[in-house]
Amino acid sequence: MATPTPRPVGSAPTPTPIRPAATPAKPKASRLGAVQRGRLRVPLRHLFYGPEGIGKSSLAADAPAPIFFDIEGGSPELDVARYPFRDGDGGHVPANYDEVLAGIDDLMSAQHEYQTLVVDTIDSLEALIHIHVCKAASKANIEAFGYGKGYKVALTAVRELLNRLDALRSRGMSIVLIGHSWVKTFKNPEGEDFDRYQLCMHDLAAAQVKDWCDVVGFMRFDGGASKLQGDAAQAPRARGWSSGRRLIHLAREAAWDAKSRLSLPAEVELAVASPWAPFAEARDVARDATVESLISAVLAEVDRITAGDRSVGFVTAAGRATSFSEVNAIIAKGDVGSLTRVLAGLKATSPVTATQETANAT
Repeated sequence: MATPTPRPVGSAPTPTPIRPAATPAKPKASRLGAVQRGRLRVPLRHLFYGPEGIGKSSLAADAPAPIFFDIEGGSPELDVARYPFRDGDGGHVPANYDEVLAGIDDLMSAQHEYQTLVVDTIDSLEALIHIHVCKAASKANIEAFGYGKGYKVALTAVRELLNRLDALRSRGMSIVLIGHSWVKTFKNPEGEDFDRYQLCMHDLAAAQVKDWCDVVGFMRFDGGASKLQGDAAQAPRARGWSSGRRLIHLAREAAWDAKSRLSLPAEVELAVASPWAPFAEARDVARDATVESLISAVLAEVDRITAGDRSVGFVTAAGRATSFSEVNAIIAKGDVGSLTRVLAGLKATSPVTATQETANAT
């Protein structure tokens, strides 16, 4: 071990050099002065799903200046513009997910007059995404990643897809996603499980898509089942019936998912000649609403729910017990956002039944 050289007696220690003080960072300019308030007119993100044959593609074909990404090849009988993924016969149907991404990029960069991108269908596109992520990871199928892991990998691709579609909206294009429905058992955290209509995608991807959309509409034929009056059988069977009306439900029910970030009615009936028109009219009414028109609409909904007796309490579609006095307190604030949310909830609420009135009276 080396012996340190002794310092001469009486010599001063070597001073530590003084470093100049660091220049303080320039404060970042505040953006608070650029804050703007009010509702924005931006293109909407739609999802319409339902059983086969209900008219989902026909509805989207009637949207403003649509161009179809015909993922499943189901549009030949429709007079619509289809994006050509490749030249030749069948080129309007993408062969893989990369062609879909290239199509979105093309719509972003090229000059065109299309106003609506229609993805027909989003569940068929999910299948292409699964093939894409499996190929990238050299997996035989989505289950080969391990229990549930493949669907999480695919979820990342779904999020990237939605980000690209958001970028396309910056060009002023609305997005319409079409999807099939299936009946699945709902794991009810508050009681017994039950069957309901759900978007025909894996639960993780379906939740992401529905959360991203501004409007989620469940489409079905108006119908049901009931037992015939006067049926003398010991165990009479219910018979199905249908009115032939086609409905878009825009509020969540126990039997299906639906939502709207606008104060749209709980349901809209599709017109035969122009299926998109009734929905567009309801959307425009909601967007053009003022405080005065919203208050008037809220009061009309309260009267509808309570049959004109505003002293009667009621339960909203979200399961919350409320009354006119609580609604009136929100009306007094005169806030457009709050009134819009209240109106959307009231439109989804069923009228008070005789049983509810009796319970409230006691």
